[in-house]
Amino acid sequence: MQGMNAERLALGTILIAVLVLGLKLVAWWLTDSVALLSDALESLVNVGGAVMAWMAVHYAKKPADAGHPFGHYKAEYFSAVLEGIMIIIAALLIVQQSVQALGNLNETVTWGRAGLLVNAAALVLNLLWARLLISRGGALNSPALTAGGRHLMSDVWTSVGVLLGLVLAMVTGWAILDPLLAL
Repeated sequence: MQGMNAERLALGTILIAVLVLGLKLVAWWLTDSVALLSDALESLVNVGGAVMAWMAVHYAKKPADAGHPFGHYKAEYFSAVLEGIMIIIAALLIVQQSVQALGNLNETVTWGRAGLLVNAAALVLNLLWARLLISRGGALNSPALTAGGRHLMSDVWTSVGVLLGLVLAMVTGWAILDPLLAL
């Protein structure tokens, strides 16, 4: 992995993001948990961010020309800003889903462990890839890869919180924790 260039890492990020999104969607499907749906929506942002980072890294490696005498490296900064905007949009969608779920609250917790285990697998995959992106993004001086890695790391921490909260909901039977965790 140390020899991977920025473009290959960005392409790998797309593949990892799609895999993690798939795992999180399966976890949501297995549980119907709005907290796991919010986790999956955030992973959808990761897919979009990964595609933008790959495009930015690809564009940024173009040599300087008459219109861009210092090169095209700023494309990576635009990618990082667009990923931030996508995070805000996902947050608004998550709030909408959570408020709706609070209005339709089921009094009992009915999901099983399988969905939580699938989501935990996605969490571990995100953790490993985030650490790689942060490390290699810094070494390659790639703002897009570093921003993507830091964003994935924030996703890891929110996923940890969601999983711990859902385990607490299962143990206590407090169904209200599900939409509150999504918020």
